[in-house]
Amino acid sequence: MISMGLVWDRAMAVISGRLGILLSLAVILLILPPVAQAGLEAISDTSFALRSTKFAASLLVFIAATISAIAMTAVASDPAVDQGAALAIGRRRLGPFIGVSLLIGLLFAVAMIPGAVLIGLAGFDVAQARAGGVPDGVNMPLLGAGLLYFIVLMPVMLWAAARLLPLSAVIVNERRGAGAIRRSFALTRGSSLKLMGVLILYGLVFLVVLMAATSVVGVVARLLAGADSPVIVSLVIAAVTAVVTALFSILQMVFAAQLYLAAREAHDAA
Repeated sequence: MISMGLVWDRAMAVISGRLGILLSLAVILLILPPVAQAGLEAISDTSFALRSTKFAASLLVFIAATISAIAMTAVASDPAVDQGAALAIGRRRLGPFIGVSLLIGLLFAVAMIPGAVLIGLAGFDVAQARAGGVPDGVNMPLLGAGLLYFIVLMPVMLWAAARLLPLSAVIVNERRGAGAIRRSFALTRGSSLKLMGVLILYGLVFLVVLMAATSVVGVVARLLAGADSPVIVSLVIAAVTAVVTALFSILQMVFAAQLYLAAREAHDAA
């Protein structure tokens, strides 16, 4: 059985001891790229060259975020890994990490298809409902079945996400590909409810902090920059969003790495 208290204490010790490296990775990979992308998005030109540049920037932001997850996991897993070694590991494990992530995303998407089909067959118009209109000719039994399917699916997906928490650490430390999914499920056996609670708490705290930070900073930026400077305001909000996301990403990656180490100890001992 994994002790969440022990994992948390170890995670805080790692953050305290390796904060400099973790923050440097966050600045390079999680803060600067999204802010630069926000600057590009603020340009209203619709030329093909700019659209291509924006697409390339989005791809680079995604790659940088993926490398950051791998690099932070490596730093949190091994005290001998410095910034250079972490970035090298990030580049080496980028392919397997993206491949496994896409596989999981595909599985989650496939799991959602039956509910989406039922709602579609019911004649429910999502766009009309968002606009405040009352959908006409909706087959209520089919709509109810579709909604019920998603209600049942949500806790199942949360359970799966909880069982996959050590996934990044497994990919980084054990050099596995798709087999990392099975290994992650094996390591988290018996800890599902605890990990689901951790995910819910993490998500709620992140959303509250992010909304509060962006709301307050957004109001201050509008007051200081004026109503005629929407670009400046959007850049400030993008920067705050990137900083908050980066800090919570550090916490997430370090916790997941320490969860992996604790689970491996318990699993191997058994």
